[in-house]
Amino acid sequence: MRSLAVLVVLLALSACALGSGWVGQGRVDGPNDGPADQQPVVGVDPTGRPWVVWNTNATDTSLLYSTWNGTSWGRGRAVSANDSGVWGQLLPDVAFDGQDRAWLVWNNGYENNSSVIAACHWDDSQWSAEQQVSPPDSDLTDVYFAPRVSCGGGQVWCVWYGGPSDALPYSVYASRWDSLKGRWGQETRVSPPDGNDHWWCDVAVDSLGTPHVVWCTHPLYTVFYSYFDGQRWVAPTPVNDTTQFTASPWASPRIVIDRTGVMQLCFTGAKVGASHRDILYTQDKGSGWLPCQMVTHDSVHDVWYSDIAADRPDNVWIAYDRQGEGTDQFRVYATHLDGHAWSSEQRLSSGMSSRNQGPALALDAGNLPWVVWQGVDSASGHYGIYYDRYASAGVAEGAALTPPVAALTQTYMLPHGCAVTYDLLRPAHVRLDVYSLTGRLVRSIDEPETGAGRHAAVWDGKGSRGRNVSAGVYVCRLQLGEEATTVKLVLVRH
Repeated sequence: MRSLAVLVVLLALSACALGSGWVGQGRVDGPNDGPADQQPVVGVDPTGRPWVVWNTNATDTSLLYSTWNGTSWGRGRAVSANDSGVWGQLLPDVAFDGQDRAWLVWNNGYENNSSVIAACHWDDSQWSAEQQVSPPDSDLTDVYFAPRVSCGGGQVWCVWYGGPSDALPYSVYASRWDSLKGRWGQETRVSPPDGNDHWWCDVAVDSLGTPHVVWCTHPLYTVFYSYFDGQRWVAPTPVNDTTQFTASPWASPRIVIDRTGVMQLCFTGAKVGASHRDILYTQDKGSGWLPCQMVTHDSVHDVWYSDIAADRPDNVWIAYDRQGEGTDQFRVYATHLDGHAWSSEQRLSSGMSSRNQGPALALDAGNLPWVVWQGVDSASGHYGIYYDRYASAGVAEGAALTPPVAALTQTYMLPHGCAVTYDLLRPAHVRLDVYSLTGRLVRSIDEPETGAGRHAAVWDGKGSRGRNVSAGVYVCRLQLGEEATTVKLVLVRH
Protein backbone atom coordinates (compact mmCIF):
# COMPACT_ATOMS: atom_id res chain seq x y z
CA MET A 1 0.00 0.00 0.00
CA ARG A 2 1.57 3.28 -1.14
CA SER A 3 0.63 6.78 -0.02
CA LEU A 4 -0.54 8.92 -2.92
CA ALA A 5 -0.86 12.19 -1.05
CA VAL A 6 -0.64 13.56 2.44
CA LEU A 7 -2.80 16.42 3.70
CA VAL A 8 -2.70 17.66 7.27
CA VAL A 9 -5.81 19.37 8.56
CA LEU A 10 -6.08 20.78 12.06
CA LEU A 11 -9.75 20.72 13.02
CA ALA A 12 -11.33 22.18 16.11
CA LEU A 13 -14.60 20.30 16.55
CA SER A 14 -16.04 22.88 18.88
CA ALA A 15 -16.75 26.57 18.53
CA CYS A 16 -14.02 29.00 19.48
CA ALA A 17 -14.31 29.58 23.21
CA LEU A 18 -13.78 33.28 23.83
CA GLY A 19 -12.66 33.74 27.38
CA SER A 20 -10.14 35.95 29.11
CA GLY A 21 -9.18 38.05 26.10
CA TRP A 22 -5.99 39.63 24.81
CA VAL A 23 -2.95 38.96 26.99
CA GLY A 24 -1.14 42.23 26.24
CA GLN A 25 1.53 43.65 23.96
CA GLY A 26 4.80 41.74 23.80
CA ARG A 27 8.01 41.76 21.76
CA VAL A 28 8.87 39.13 19.12
CA ASP A 29 12.36 40.30 18.19
CA GLY A 30 15.12 40.89 20.70
CA PRO A 31 16.44 44.42 21.27
CA ASN A 32 19.57 43.57 19.29
CA ASP A 33 17.96 41.73 16.37
CA GLY A 34 17.94 44.82 14.15
CA PRO A 35 17.80 48.61 14.33
CA ALA A 36 14.97 48.72 11.78
CA ASP A 37 13.01 45.49 12.08
CA GLN A 38 9.85 45.85 10.02
CA GLN A 39 7.19 44.29 7.76
CA PRO A 40 6.33 41.23 9.91
CA VAL A 41 4.02 38.41 8.85
CA VAL A 42 2.72 35.54 10.95
CA GLY A 43 1.68 31.98 10.10
CA VAL A 44 0.78 28.87 12.08
CA ASP A 45 2.18 25.47 11.07
CA PRO A 46 0.11 22.25 11.14
CA THR A 47 1.33 21.47 14.67
CA GLY A 48 -0.17 24.74 15.90
CA ARG A 49 3.13 26.61 16.33
CA PRO A 50 3.19 30.28 15.26
CA TRP A 51 6.04 31.57 13.07
CA VAL A 52 6.92 35.23 12.45
CA VAL A 53 9.06 36.45 9.54
CA TRP A 54 10.24 40.03 9.17
CA ASN A 55 12.66 42.28 7.31
CA THR A 56 15.69 43.84 8.95
CA ASN A 57 18.65 45.90 7.78
CA ALA A 58 20.83 44.97 10.75
CA THR A 59 23.30 42.88 8.74
CA ASP A 60 23.74 41.46 5.24
CA THR A 61 20.84 39.16 6.10
CA SER A 62 17.56 40.90 5.39
CA LEU A 63 14.98 38.28 6.48
CA LEU A 64 14.73 36.87 9.98
CA TYR A 65 12.28 34.39 11.46
CA SER A 66 11.27 33.24 14.90
CA THR A 67 9.02 30.47 16.22
CA TRP A 68 6.95 30.24 19.38
CA ASN A 69 8.31 27.48 21.63
CA GLY A 70 5.17 27.26 23.78
CA THR A 71 6.23 29.91 26.28
CA SER A 72 8.24 32.52 24.37
CA TRP A 73 9.70 33.55 21.02
CA GLY A 74 13.10 32.26 19.94
CA ARG A 75 15.91 34.56 18.84
CA GLY A 76 15.49 35.85 15.29
CA ARG A 77 17.40 33.64 12.87
CA ALA A 78 18.48 34.28 9.31
CA VAL A 79 16.46 32.86 6.43
CA SER A 80 19.24 33.31 3.88
CA ALA A 81 22.28 35.46 3.20
CA ASN A 82 21.50 38.62 1.29
CA ASP A 83 22.98 38.69 -2.20
CA SER A 84 25.54 41.48 -2.50
CA GLY A 85 23.57 43.07 -5.33
CA VAL A 86 20.28 43.13 -3.41
CA TRP A 87 19.44 46.35 -1.60
CA GLY A 88 16.78 44.69 0.55
CA GLN A 89 14.56 41.64 0.96
CA LEU A 90 11.17 43.24 1.43
CA LEU A 91 7.46 42.54 2.03
CA PRO A 92 7.66 38.84 2.99
CA ASP A 93 4.70 36.48 3.25
CA VAL A 94 4.54 32.96 4.69
CA ALA A 95 2.13 30.02 4.39
CA PHE A 96 2.16 26.34 5.39
CA ASP A 97 1.24 23.26 3.42
CA GLY A 98 -0.05 19.99 4.85
CA GLN A 99 3.44 18.51 5.17
CA ASP A 100 4.67 20.96 7.80
CA ARG A 101 6.58 23.00 5.22
CA ALA A 102 6.73 26.76 5.44
CA TRP A 103 6.65 28.59 2.10
CA LEU A 104 8.21 32.02 2.14
CA VAL A 105 8.02 34.68 -0.61
CA TRP A 106 9.40 38.22 -0.77
CA ASN A 107 10.68 40.77 -3.25
CA ASN A 108 14.39 41.44 -3.75
CA GLY A 109 14.89 45.15 -4.24
CA TYR A 110 17.88 46.58 -6.09
CA GLU A 111 19.49 49.99 -5.83
CA ASN A 112 18.17 51.05 -9.24
CA ASN A 113 14.62 50.59 -7.86
CA SER A 114 13.98 47.39 -9.81
CA SER A 115 12.79 44.30 -7.93
CA VAL A 116 12.01 40.61 -8.48
CA ILE A 117 9.95 38.03 -6.58
CA ALA A 118 11.91 35.33 -4.75
CA ALA A 119 10.90 32.30 -2.66
CA CYS A 120 12.19 29.41 -0.57
CA HIS A 121 10.64 26.78 1.67
CA TRP A 122 11.46 25.03 4.91
CA ASP A 123 12.70 21.46 4.44
CA ASP A 124 12.60 19.68 7.80
CA SER A 125 15.50 21.55 9.38
CA GLN A 126 16.61 24.32 7.02
CA TRP A 127 15.49 26.75 4.35
CA SER A 128 15.88 25.65 0.75
CA ALA A 129 17.94 27.60 -1.76
CA GLU A 130 16.34 30.81 -2.96
CA GLN A 131 14.50 30.62 -6.30
CA GLN A 132 13.20 33.45 -8.45
CA VAL A 133 9.45 33.32 -9.02
CA SER A 134 8.97 36.29 -11.35
CA PRO A 135 10.32 36.16 -14.93
CA PRO A 136 14.07 36.43 -15.59
CA ASP A 137 15.20 40.05 -15.71
CA SER A 138 18.87 40.14 -16.77
CA ASP A 139 19.03 43.94 -17.11
CA LEU A 140 17.13 44.58 -13.84
CA THR A 141 14.51 46.90 -15.27
CA ASP A 142 11.35 45.12 -14.08
CA VAL A 143 9.48 46.13 -10.96
CA TYR A 144 7.56 43.44 -9.06
CA PHE A 145 6.12 44.01 -5.61
CA ALA A 146 4.23 42.64 -2.63
CA PRO A 147 4.07 38.85 -3.21
CA ARG A 148 1.53 36.72 -1.37
CA VAL A 149 1.54 32.94 -1.00
CA SER A 150 -1.09 30.33 -0.10
CA CYS A 151 -1.28 26.52 0.11
CA GLY A 152 -4.19 24.11 -0.25
CA GLY A 153 -5.14 20.81 -1.86
CA GLY A 154 -1.49 19.92 -2.39
CA GLN A 155 -0.88 23.13 -4.40
CA VAL A 156 1.21 26.23 -3.64
CA TRP A 157 0.44 29.50 -5.44
CA CYS A 158 2.18 32.87 -5.36
CA VAL A 159 0.73 36.17 -6.64
CA TRP A 160 2.28 39.61 -7.02
CA TYR A 161 1.90 42.79 -9.03
CA GLY A 162 4.18 44.91 -11.21
CA GLY A 163 5.67 45.00 -14.68
CA PRO A 164 8.51 46.58 -16.65
CA SER A 165 9.57 49.83 -15.01
CA ASP A 166 8.94 51.79 -18.21
CA ALA A 167 5.60 50.13 -19.05
CA LEU A 168 2.90 51.20 -16.65
CA PRO A 169 0.16 50.38 -15.73
CA TYR A 170 0.86 47.45 -13.42
CA SER A 171 -0.72 43.98 -13.66
CA VAL A 172 -1.32 41.11 -11.24
CA TYR A 173 0.57 37.86 -11.92
CA ALA A 174 0.52 34.34 -10.49
CA SER A 175 2.75 31.27 -10.48
CA ARG A 176 2.26 27.73 -9.19
CA TRP A 177 4.93 25.56 -7.62
CA ASP A 178 5.73 22.56 -9.83
CA SER A 179 6.45 19.78 -7.34
CA LEU A 180 7.64 17.36 -10.05
CA LYS A 181 10.23 19.77 -11.46
CA GLY A 182 11.02 21.37 -8.12
CA ARG A 183 10.60 24.92 -9.38
CA TRP A 184 8.04 27.65 -9.91
CA GLY A 185 6.03 27.49 -13.11
CA GLN A 186 5.76 30.16 -15.75
CA GLU A 187 3.85 33.19 -14.55
CA THR A 188 0.37 33.97 -15.85
CA ARG A 189 -1.35 37.34 -15.82
CA VAL A 190 -4.44 37.39 -13.63
CA SER A 191 -5.71 40.94 -14.25
CA PRO A 192 -6.94 42.12 -17.66
CA PRO A 193 -4.86 44.49 -19.86
CA ASP A 194 -7.42 47.29 -19.65
CA GLY A 195 -5.17 50.29 -19.11
CA ASN A 196 -5.78 50.49 -15.35
CA ASP A 197 -3.31 49.84 -12.54
CA HIS A 198 -3.98 46.45 -10.92
CA TRP A 199 -2.02 46.03 -7.70
CA TRP A 200 -1.96 45.07 -4.00
CA CYS A 201 -3.23 41.52 -4.42
CA ASP A 202 -3.79 38.46 -2.23
CA VAL A 203 -4.44 34.75 -2.81
CA ALA A 204 -6.20 31.92 -0.95
CA VAL A 205 -6.03 28.32 -2.19
CA ASP A 206 -8.99 26.08 -1.36
CA SER A 207 -8.93 22.40 -0.34
CA LEU A 208 -9.10 21.31 -3.99
CA GLY A 209 -6.03 23.33 -4.94
CA THR A 210 -7.91 26.15 -6.71
CA PRO A 211 -6.39 29.63 -6.21
CA HIS A 212 -8.71 32.58 -5.54
CA VAL A 213 -7.17 36.02 -6.08
CA VAL A 214 -8.31 39.52 -5.14
CA TRP A 215 -6.70 42.87 -5.94
CA CYS A 216 -7.51 46.57 -6.12
CA THR A 217 -7.68 48.62 -9.31
CA HIS A 218 -6.92 52.30 -9.76
CA PRO A 219 -8.60 54.57 -10.77
CA LEU A 220 -11.74 52.39 -10.64
CA TYR A 221 -11.76 52.30 -6.80
CA THR A 222 -12.77 48.66 -7.02
CA VAL A 223 -11.59 45.35 -5.57
CA PHE A 224 -11.74 42.58 -8.16
CA TYR A 225 -11.87 38.79 -7.75
CA SER A 226 -10.86 35.91 -10.04
CA TYR A 227 -9.97 32.24 -9.77
CA PHE A 228 -8.11 29.71 -11.92
CA ASP A 229 -10.45 27.08 -13.39
CA GLY A 230 -7.65 24.70 -14.37
CA GLN A 231 -7.19 26.22 -17.81
CA ARG A 232 -7.37 29.97 -17.42
CA TRP A 233 -8.17 32.81 -15.05
CA VAL A 234 -11.88 33.54 -15.24
CA ALA A 235 -13.04 37.06 -16.07
CA PRO A 236 -12.72 39.20 -12.93
CA THR A 237 -15.81 40.28 -11.04
CA PRO A 238 -16.08 43.37 -8.81
CA VAL A 239 -16.41 42.79 -5.07
CA ASN A 240 -17.68 46.20 -4.00
CA ASP A 241 -20.58 48.21 -5.42
CA THR A 242 -18.97 51.59 -6.10
CA THR A 243 -22.32 53.35 -5.72
CA GLN A 244 -22.20 52.34 -2.05
CA PHE A 245 -18.54 51.81 -1.15
CA THR A 246 -15.27 52.71 -2.86
CA ALA A 247 -12.01 50.87 -2.39
CA SER A 248 -8.91 52.85 -1.48
CA PRO A 249 -6.31 52.99 -4.29
CA TRP A 250 -4.11 51.04 -1.87
CA ALA A 251 -6.93 48.93 -0.47
CA SER A 252 -4.64 45.91 0.22
CA PRO A 253 -7.47 43.35 0.17
CA ARG A 254 -6.96 40.22 2.26
CA ILE A 255 -8.79 36.96 1.52
CA VAL A 256 -9.09 33.74 3.51
CA ILE A 257 -11.14 30.56 2.99
CA ASP A 258 -12.49 29.05 6.19
CA ARG A 259 -12.88 25.33 6.83
CA THR A 260 -16.50 25.37 5.64
CA GLY A 261 -15.40 26.71 2.25
CA VAL A 262 -16.68 30.27 2.75
CA MET A 263 -14.43 33.02 1.34
CA GLN A 264 -13.93 35.92 3.74
CA LEU A 265 -12.51 39.28 2.58
CA CYS A 266 -11.55 42.63 4.09
CA PHE A 267 -10.04 45.78 2.57
CA THR A 268 -9.63 49.51 3.11
CA GLY A 269 -12.33 51.70 1.61
CA ALA A 270 -14.97 54.28 2.35
CA LYS A 271 -18.69 54.76 2.23
CA VAL A 272 -19.61 57.00 -0.69
CA GLY A 273 -19.51 60.59 0.52
CA ALA A 274 -17.33 59.86 3.58
CA SER A 275 -14.07 61.74 4.06
CA HIS A 276 -12.22 59.03 5.97
CA ARG A 277 -11.20 55.46 5.25
CA ASP A 278 -12.62 52.47 7.12
CA ILE A 279 -12.28 48.68 6.99
CA LEU A 280 -14.87 46.92 4.80
CA TYR A 281 -15.83 43.24 4.91
CA THR A 282 -17.73 40.78 2.74
CA GLN A 283 -18.03 37.03 2.18
CA ASP A 284 -18.88 34.59 -0.60
CA LYS A 285 -20.61 31.32 0.28
CA GLY A 286 -20.54 30.12 -3.32
CA SER A 287 -23.19 32.30 -4.91
CA GLY A 288 -21.32 35.59 -5.17
CA TRP A 289 -19.97 38.30 -2.89
CA LEU A 290 -22.45 39.71 -0.41
CA PRO A 291 -22.87 43.49 -0.08
CA CYS A 292 -19.96 45.03 1.79
CA GLN A 293 -20.41 46.06 5.40
CA MET A 294 -18.38 48.48 7.49
CA VAL A 295 -16.25 46.95 10.22
CA THR A 296 -15.05 50.30 11.55
CA HIS A 297 -17.02 53.55 11.77
CA ASP A 298 -14.47 56.32 12.23
CA SER A 299 -15.50 59.82 11.17
CA VAL A 300 -12.25 61.47 12.30
CA HIS A 301 -9.24 59.24 11.68
CA ASP A 302 -8.16 57.10 8.75
CA VAL A 303 -7.92 53.34 9.08
CA TRP A 304 -5.10 52.11 6.87
CA TYR A 305 -4.38 48.41 6.50
CA SER A 306 -5.97 45.20 7.75
CA ASP A 307 -5.64 41.43 7.82
CA ILE A 308 -8.23 38.69 8.29
CA ALA A 309 -8.34 35.13 9.63
CA ALA A 310 -11.27 32.74 10.01
CA ASP A 311 -11.91 29.06 10.65
CA ARG A 312 -15.70 29.28 10.21
CA PRO A 313 -18.32 31.98 9.53
CA ASP A 314 -18.94 32.53 13.25
CA ASN A 315 -15.25 32.93 14.11
CA VAL A 316 -13.83 35.70 11.93
CA TRP A 317 -11.11 38.05 13.16
CA ILE A 318 -9.82 41.27 11.60
CA ALA A 319 -6.83 43.30 12.81
CA TYR A 320 -6.18 46.82 11.52
CA ASP A 321 -4.25 50.01 12.26
CA ARG A 322 -5.36 53.60 12.68
CA GLN A 323 -3.23 56.76 12.65
CA GLY A 324 -3.60 60.21 14.12
CA GLU A 325 -4.98 59.24 17.53
CA GLY A 326 -3.36 60.75 20.60
CA THR A 327 0.35 61.36 21.08
CA ASP A 328 1.46 57.90 19.93
CA GLN A 329 -0.03 58.49 16.44
CA PHE A 330 -0.36 54.79 15.63
CA ARG A 331 -2.57 52.11 17.16
CA VAL A 332 -3.42 48.51 16.31
CA TYR A 333 -6.91 47.14 16.92
CA ALA A 334 -8.77 43.84 16.52
CA THR A 335 -12.43 42.86 16.26
CA HIS A 336 -14.34 39.56 16.07
CA LEU A 337 -17.40 38.45 14.08
CA ASP A 338 -19.55 35.82 15.80
CA GLY A 339 -21.67 35.22 12.70
CA HIS A 340 -24.06 38.05 13.51
CA ALA A 341 -22.24 41.21 14.58
CA TRP A 342 -18.75 42.63 15.00
CA SER A 343 -17.49 43.01 18.54
CA SER A 344 -16.30 46.30 19.98
CA GLU A 345 -12.75 46.96 18.82
CA GLN A 346 -9.96 46.07 21.20
CA ARG A 347 -6.76 48.12 21.21
CA LEU A 348 -3.64 45.92 21.10
CA SER A 349 -0.71 48.33 20.76
CA SER A 350 0.56 51.04 23.11
CA GLY A 351 3.31 53.61 22.78
CA MET A 352 3.76 53.28 19.00
CA SER A 353 4.75 56.31 16.91
CA SER A 354 4.72 55.01 13.32
CA ARG A 355 4.36 52.00 11.09
CA ASN A 356 5.61 50.75 7.71
CA GLN A 357 3.07 48.00 7.06
CA GLY A 358 -0.26 46.98 8.52
CA PRO A 359 -0.69 44.27 11.16
CA ALA A 360 -0.66 40.57 10.23
CA LEU A 361 -3.01 37.98 11.71
CA ALA A 362 -3.26 34.17 11.98
CA LEU A 363 -5.26 31.65 14.03
CA ASP A 364 -3.53 29.06 16.19
CA ALA A 365 -4.54 25.43 16.70
CA GLY A 366 -7.24 26.52 19.13
CA ASN A 367 -8.61 28.94 16.49
CA LEU A 368 -7.53 31.93 18.56
CA PRO A 369 -5.82 34.92 16.92
CA TRP A 370 -2.20 36.04 16.99
CA VAL A 371 -1.46 39.55 15.70
CA VAL A 372 1.99 40.97 14.87
CA TRP A 373 2.98 44.48 13.81
CA GLN A 374 5.96 46.76 13.39
CA GLY A 375 6.19 49.80 15.60
CA VAL A 376 8.58 52.49 16.72
CA ASP A 377 8.61 52.92 20.47
CA SER A 378 7.59 56.49 21.22
CA ALA A 379 9.96 56.75 24.18
CA SER A 380 13.15 55.18 22.78
CA GLY A 381 12.65 55.69 19.04
CA HIS A 382 13.65 52.04 18.44
CA TYR A 383 11.99 49.84 15.82
CA GLY A 384 10.59 46.53 16.95
CA ILE A 385 8.31 43.60 16.08
CA TYR A 386 5.43 43.38 18.53
CA TYR A 387 2.62 40.89 19.06
CA ASP A 388 -0.49 40.12 21.04
CA ARG A 389 -2.59 36.99 21.24
CA TYR A 390 -6.05 36.06 22.44
CA ALA A 391 -6.06 33.51 25.26
CA SER A 392 -9.17 31.53 26.13
CA ALA A 393 -10.31 31.26 29.73
CA GLY A 394 -7.67 29.62 31.89
CA VAL A 395 -4.81 30.14 29.42
CA ALA A 396 -2.26 32.66 30.62
CA GLU A 397 0.59 34.37 28.82
CA GLY A 398 3.53 31.98 28.53
CA ALA A 399 1.37 28.85 28.58
CA ALA A 400 1.97 26.23 25.92
CA LEU A 401 -0.72 25.88 23.27
CA THR A 402 -2.23 22.47 22.57
CA PRO A 403 -4.86 21.76 19.91
CA PRO A 404 -8.12 20.83 21.67
CA VAL A 405 -9.10 18.41 18.91
CA ALA A 406 -7.05 17.49 15.83
CA ALA A 407 -7.44 15.21 12.84
CA LEU A 408 -4.61 13.94 10.68
CA THR A 409 -6.03 13.11 7.25
CA GLN A 410 -4.17 10.89 4.78
CA THR A 411 -5.41 9.36 1.54
CA TYR A 412 -4.20 5.94 0.50
CA MET A 413 -4.64 3.77 -2.56
CA LEU A 414 -5.87 0.26 -1.81
CA PRO A 415 -5.96 -2.75 -4.17
CA HIS A 416 -9.71 -2.22 -4.73
CA GLY A 417 -10.42 1.32 -3.60
CA CYS A 418 -9.20 4.17 -1.40
CA ALA A 419 -9.01 4.94 2.30
CA VAL A 420 -8.90 8.12 4.33
CA THR A 421 -7.32 7.83 7.76
CA TYR A 422 -7.96 10.34 10.52
CA ASP A 423 -7.33 10.88 14.23
CA LEU A 424 -10.05 11.91 16.66
CA LEU A 425 -9.27 13.21 20.12
CA ARG A 426 -12.88 12.67 21.16
CA PRO A 427 -15.90 10.71 19.84
CA ALA A 428 -17.66 12.19 16.82
CA HIS A 429 -20.11 11.37 14.05
CA VAL A 430 -18.10 10.65 10.87
CA ARG A 431 -19.43 10.67 7.32
CA LEU A 432 -17.56 10.18 4.04
CA ASP A 433 -19.21 11.44 0.84
CA VAL A 434 -17.56 10.66 -2.50
CA TYR A 435 -18.39 12.85 -5.52
CA SER A 436 -17.45 12.77 -9.17
CA LEU A 437 -15.69 15.81 -10.63
CA THR A 438 -19.05 16.86 -12.08
CA GLY A 439 -20.53 17.04 -8.56
CA ARG A 440 -22.60 13.82 -8.68
CA LEU A 441 -22.78 11.95 -5.36
CA VAL A 442 -21.22 8.52 -5.93
CA ARG A 443 -21.26 6.98 -2.45
CA SER A 444 -21.89 7.88 1.19
CA ILE A 445 -20.27 6.03 4.07
CA ASP A 446 -21.73 6.82 7.48
CA GLU A 447 -20.24 6.03 10.91
CA PRO A 448 -22.79 7.36 13.42
CA GLU A 449 -20.54 7.22 16.49
CA THR A 450 -16.78 6.90 16.14
CA GLY A 451 -14.62 6.81 19.24
CA ALA A 452 -11.41 8.68 19.92
CA GLY A 453 -8.28 7.37 18.23
CA ARG A 454 -7.09 6.60 14.70
CA HIS A 455 -9.62 5.31 12.17
CA ALA A 456 -9.97 4.72 8.46
CA ALA A 457 -12.95 5.45 6.25
CA VAL A 458 -12.63 2.93 3.42
CA TRP A 459 -14.25 3.35 0.03
CA ASP A 460 -14.25 0.12 -1.94
CA GLY A 461 -14.50 1.84 -5.31
CA LYS A 462 -18.20 1.05 -5.72
CA GLY A 463 -21.20 3.30 -6.23
CA SER A 464 -24.38 3.40 -4.19
CA ARG A 465 -25.78 0.41 -6.14
CA GLY A 466 -22.77 -1.79 -5.39
CA ARG A 467 -21.21 -1.59 -8.85
CA ASN A 468 -17.60 -0.71 -9.56
CA VAL A 469 -17.12 2.87 -10.75
CA SER A 470 -14.53 3.87 -13.34
CA ALA A 471 -10.95 4.78 -12.43
CA GLY A 472 -10.15 8.46 -12.08
CA VAL A 473 -10.14 11.39 -9.67
CA TYR A 474 -12.94 11.79 -7.16
CA VAL A 475 -13.69 14.43 -4.55
CA CYS A 476 -14.12 13.23 -0.98
CA ARG A 477 -15.86 15.26 1.71
CA LEU A 478 -14.98 14.01 5.18
CA GLN A 479 -17.37 15.21 7.89
CA LEU A 480 -15.94 14.96 11.42
CA GLY A 481 -18.57 16.02 13.90
CA GLU A 482 -19.53 19.60 13.03
CA GLU A 483 -16.47 20.20 10.85
CA ALA A 484 -15.65 19.05 7.33
CA THR A 485 -12.66 18.94 5.00
CA THR A 486 -12.38 18.07 1.32
CA VAL A 487 -9.64 16.02 -0.34
CA LYS A 488 -9.11 14.39 -3.69
CA LEU A 489 -9.06 10.60 -4.10
CA VAL A 490 -7.39 8.81 -6.99
CA LEU A 491 -9.02 5.48 -7.86
CA VAL A 492 -6.79 3.14 -9.85
CA ARG A 493 -8.00 -0.05 -11.55
CA HIS A 494 -5.53 -2.84 -12.26
